[in-house]
Amino acid sequence: MNFAHSDSQIFYAVASPGQVQLAAEKLGGPAKILGSEAGRAEGFTHQEDREAFTASRTLLRLLLSYVTNGELDQSSDVDISRHCISCNSSDHGKPTTPHHSISLSRTRELVIAAVGPKDLRLGTDIERGTALSPRGVFPGFDQIALTPAELKLVHRDKAPDDTRLLAWTAKEALLKADGAGLRSEPSTVRVLSPSVLKAARRTRWASSRHLAGYSLRWLPVPATHVAVLAASTPLPVQELGAEIFKTTLS
Repeated sequence: MNFAHSDSQIFYAVASPGQVQLAAEKLGGPAKILGSEAGRAEGFTHQEDREAFTASRTLLRLLLSYVTNGELDQSSDVDISRHCISCNSSDHGKPTTPHHSISLSRTRELVIAAVGPKDLRLGTDIERGTALSPRGVFPGFDQIALTPAELKLVHRDKAPDDTRLLAWTAKEALLKADGAGLRSEPSTVRVLSPSVLKAARRTRWASSRHLAGYSLRWLPVPATHVAVLAASTPLPVQELGAEIFKTTLS
């Protein structure tokens, strides 16, 4: 594949932890790809969370290697560092790499990674949808997560929990792109409007004045989940899962 225009596109991949594991085995396994980073998975109590953590970090390296080199063989050599602006730690925080902007997110069932041009502010988030969370969002969500304007939109919607999840994924991605994480109160960050919801449901970029220089694009992931990109420029988007995983993706 020709990545001559990788400086003007956003690439992403979505997969299950099992699919990432299969792809990684061809390269020596996640432990070889991640090196010392793989050990951080042991901090999680549940096996599903350890697998999702490892898969998300591995997928990011696979995607970055593919975008950079057109192959996966150098996944273990890509240079990814982290920096937490709250505590100045290099053990966690926003991931960075010298020549691209990068982001990742995970649930137990699916993980996502995104790669864009270096100067782009980029964030991504994936969340379980209402199909996997039939009871909806947690009690008190509206007060914690929504602005007054967003609350009005949710209350008018025929599928309010679906709209709540659209808002939550967008806020997480936007705050990642901005470097703030959830240090900002989600209820002070407005992402939804009628025009944004219309674009979201058509998987198109949404750009509004209240997004403060960012654009949002919800992604066509399986119906069990909701995923979104937030970017400082609404660049063309290309999904690379099939190219990366080839026969491991059905």
